Amino acid sequence: MRRTFALGQSFIRVRAGRQLGVGGAPPHEHRGAGTRYSPKMTGWHRRGLLLPLYLSFLLLSLSPGCAPPGAPMAVSPGTAGAGKGTGEPPVLVYVGMAGGELDVFHLDAESGHLSRRGSVSVGRSPSSLLRSADREVLIATDEATGTSTAMAINLRTGGLRTVGRAATGGLQPTGATLDRTGHYLLVANRGSGNVSVLAIKTGGALEAIETFPAGLGADAVAVHPANDLAFVANLRAATISQYKFNTGTGMLTPKPGPPLKLPPGSGPTRLVCHPSGRWVYILNETNDTIAAHVVGDDIRALSSLASQIVSTLPSGFPAAKSRPGDLLLGPKGRFLYATNRGHDSVVTFAVDGSGDLTLVGHQPSGGRGPAALAVEPSGRYLFVANHEGRNLVVFRLDPMTGSPALVQTVPLGAVPLAVYADAG
Repeated sequence: MRRTFALGQSFIRVRAGRQLGVGGAPPHEHRGAGTRYSPKMTGWHRRGLLLPLYLSFLLLSLSPGCAPPGAPMAVSPGTAGAGKGTGEPPVLVYVGMAGGELDVFHLDAESGHLSRRGSVSVGRSPSSLLRSADREVLIATDEATGTSTAMAINLRTGGLRTVGRAATGGLQPTGATLDRTGHYLLVANRGSGNVSVLAIKTGGALEAIETFPAGLGADAVAVHPANDLAFVANLRAATISQYKFNTGTGMLTPKPGPPLKLPPGSGPTRLVCHPSGRWVYILNETNDTIAAHVVGDDIRALSSLASQIVSTLPSGFPAAKSRPGDLLLGPKGRFLYATNRGHDSVVTFAVDGSGDLTLVGHQPSGGRGPAALAVEPSGRYLFVANHEGRNLVVFRLDPMTGSPALVQTVPLGAVPLAVYADAG
């Protein structure tokens, strides 16, 4: 009797699953742990000897303690993704390194720890990493080869597969950005002093549109949140080139008059637009400063004079021993971050309602030569790639002050050049 009950229960579980719409296959496809299958089961079924037991267990399966039809399946610990069963997409972190390797990491959103998932070769010197507007393609721009490569993203694993490649149309592309529609890639070419526009086609194919003159040492490019203006930081010329941007054609038209001339010895190397569109912040490499410029509503151009200039270094530290590396605004524009190579720190500024910057503090970068910065979309974690230190450091950001706190240091196999983080 005990043996018959066990076999009958196993069979009834399968048959009841079918009746309840759980989905079913023949009994032998539902062998769970600890359940033995015997050919006698099907023989007994054919002879109808288990019909009373079948009806009894079918009624029991409809009791309140059982899940109703269509209820979500419980996920056992360790089977969920980075969202820990919450349904949130995993945060993927990519690091481009000298030699052309691109490492892929998953971020644990609760602990802030990274786990390496693999790598792919994308050229020789991927100095810029961006993600397309449809979130399906990662674009790496290579400073050494002068090419941009589009790679399809496996949203489950973060794996990459090349789907498009195009020359930037200039030498030493060091800075790149996307327009607000995500249809165009803009690239600043330091070696040739120009800026290029590439179209991003369906599926990730890249197509060069045109290359436009900028200034000596064109180092970085930014697009205004309204998507009608573009700015290029010219390191050697100490100027900012300004353009009207046509979102229909991707063409750039230089603003009337000469480029914006910055104070001698500025050396603009990075620039970012505030999400409000009211201010542009310029990182000056030569004099270790950040300059804030107002965007005029009427003339749609930067103010000729900075509304504020602040040092990236703490008071008393010799400017000759350090150079800034990267500039980043948090997702909501409340905090501004910059790296100091030499002082080996990350400086944090709070951004107030008038666009002014207030120093929050300096945090050790966790390695020598901090260069690239990235922040994940929620604004909880900041990533710092230390050039000479050959590591990637994760910081948790205080939501009130923006101050970073060290979470993890990840050794890298080569010098990091670029880092990018986004939800899968």
